[in-house]
Amino acid sequence: MKTNFLLNIIIGFLFTSCVAQNERIENIIMDCSYQSFADNGIAFKKLISDYESLLINEKILANNSGKSYRQVLKDIASEKEFDKVPSKFFAEELQKIEKPNLEKAQKCQEIIVKDSAKYDMTKLKGLEQAIDNAQYSGDLQPALIAEDILKVLTEKDFELDFYKLRTFLLFSIIDTNTGISRKLPDFENDESEIDLTNALKITLDDKNQIFVNAKKVSLEDLKTFVRDYESEFKSESIISLKADRRTMYRTYIDVQNAIVGEIQHLRNKLAKEKYKTELDKLTEEQQSEIKKVYPQKLIE
Repeated sequence: MKTNFLLNIIIGFLFTSCVAQNERIENIIMDCSYQSFADNGIAFKKLISDYESLLINEKILANNSGKSYRQVLKDIASEKEFDKVPSKFFAEELQKIEKPNLEKAQKCQEIIVKDSAKYDMTKLKGLEQAIDNAQYSGDLQPALIAEDILKVLTEKDFELDFYKLRTFLLFSIIDTNTGISRKLPDFENDESEIDLTNALKITLDDKNQIFVNAKKVSLEDLKTFVRDYESEFKSESIISLKADRRTMYRTYIDVQNAIVGEIQHLRNKLAKEKYKTELDKLTEEQQSEIKKVYPQKLIE
């Protein structure tokens, strides 16, 4: 099950030991994790850095500061809506790099346990407890997990890659457990003001099933419906999308990407036919002409 896999990733990076005093054990654990990879964690470090950049570029994080990370957790805890969720999820990206040597990681863990008197384990054990509470209670509500984490970690803590990594993984839990909470950015019109007689009507139910004009379809079928519809109606095309509040956000985004992708495909095809080049290489005026033929009229 995806949720259990994600929790295992989180727990797998936590080492249990005794409370002690000075040095930050989190950095030692990260070094231990890096050393368990054949490349000494080069790909893992790059993945962490690239994913942080992705969150900043997608306006989920304001910057790479601990303050920005805490603000994201505050928004999750207060169940605020995000302007966006990540286009990629860290747990999925993590599976694309070479797996660590678990035996080597275990030996490193044993050394840390022996030297535990050197380290202050307070924050680490507090985070471990927050995750354990969620895992054993079966209540994986992201807002509650974020609230518990905020009780433990300060802005300074979130400057460490160890805790940034936990925030990355929390997004995947959010995607697993929450439904739709925002509109697609291109939906600008009020459906009540538009004639939907010839519109392509797409609906998503509480089981994440896709329907086109009341007919159940797959995501690939949806792409064909959109392409055929846009080809026929062109400038007169209108696409209506409705989703149940319990529809998974990932499904909603996948459907949005399918719709936008097919319209973009048709625009590119017309650009090559009419101007012998790619759409993004056209002048603004030429692009405007192409978009008039294949507008992106989406309503909710």
